[in-house]
Amino acid sequence: MCILHINDSIRCVVTGPIGTNSYVIESNPTIVIDPGYGIGTFVQKPCIVLLTHGHFDHICGLKELRVERLYISEQEASWLVDPSLNLSLYFGERFVFNCEVEYLPENFTMGKLDFKVYRTPGHTPGSVMFKTNGVIFSGDTIFLDSIGRTDLPGGDEATMRKTLMFVKELLSSFEPHELVLPGHGEIGTVEEVLRDNLFLREEER
Repeated sequence: MCILHINDSIRCVVTGPIGTNSYVIESNPTIVIDPGYGIGTFVQKPCIVLLTHGHFDHICGLKELRVERLYISEQEASWLVDPSLNLSLYFGERFVFNCEVEYLPENFTMGKLDFKVYRTPGHTPGSVMFKTNGVIFSGDTIFLDSIGRTDLPGGDEATMRKTLMFVKELLSSFEPHELVLPGHGEIGTVEEVLRDNLFLREEER
């Protein structure tokens, strides 16, 4: 487990056996994106949780938090209470988190932060990316030099290819220095992702 300080308000907590990047935004209220194992060590305050998708490694820390509100895509709300969908069975557990959820709108405001939600299905049917204040939280849609798997239940390669075309165009519209914060692996700038991600470069062909 390690902590990376992204900027004055955002920390990345790398947790769990497959190195899940959980993000903590120190604001009012505190916002946690994709809480993995051990996140409760770093977040004791009541918090708002945003989920990029419903896979176990990105939701298993929910039980460690004092969750005031929980946002997830409508397509994957049921994954929170279905171990076969959230894949916790693959980890030898039966994870269920029963609470009232709110579906992600296209735009919303938390405290002083405005969030934009981008629908990016492929890794899962309801995968999303968030953008706020010059930072893009890409979940498992796109990594610095790779993409999320499409061979797990709910994944779809053809859908992911369409999403990658959208993501390439989207990132190209952002400032090169803006940060892409993925669900696993290294953090990079928009410029670095567009340069180093072979899957996005394939979309040029």
